[in-house]
Amino acid sequence: MEKIGESFQNTSVADIVKRAREQSYEKRLTREQEKDIKDIGGILVPNAFQVPNEVVDDGWLKELGGAEIKVLIFITRKTFGFNKIGGDRIPLSQIIAGTGLSRQTAVSAIQVLEDCRLIRVVRGRSEDGVRKMNFYQLITRADYNRGKGG
Repeated sequence: MEKIGESFQNTSVADIVKRAREQSYEKRLTREQEKDIKDIGGILVPNAFQVPNEVVDDGWLKELGGAEIKVLIFITRKTFGFNKIGGDRIPLSQIIAGTGLSRQTAVSAIQVLEDCRLIRVVRGRSEDGVRKMNFYQLITRADYNRGKGG
């Protein structure tokens, strides 16, 4: 029998999600598969990044739509995940490619996250007015409290 870890190693993320959706809750893991998962330490590995607690604790995960969550996680990865706590310049094309969203949906999601004060966007423009890459920064609870005078 193929081990779960081995079956995931050579499978694209899209195929894993597709397979999970097709088989959702139809079949439970066998005892052998459960043992294999424990042996490989689960699917997520130490080579990962953190999502700020307030995304879950403050209810954002429940309220934001799929596109907003995708963009928020992508920006989190590109900033906090690369130890760029102060933010980073991220091309819109990279956000689109990394999330699988259309340009319009990605731009709308960015605007929602900005309006909700979860991210700060510094829109890039050259001196002659030509658009440049935007700078994205997560607004953490500490930033929010500082803005409230707390």
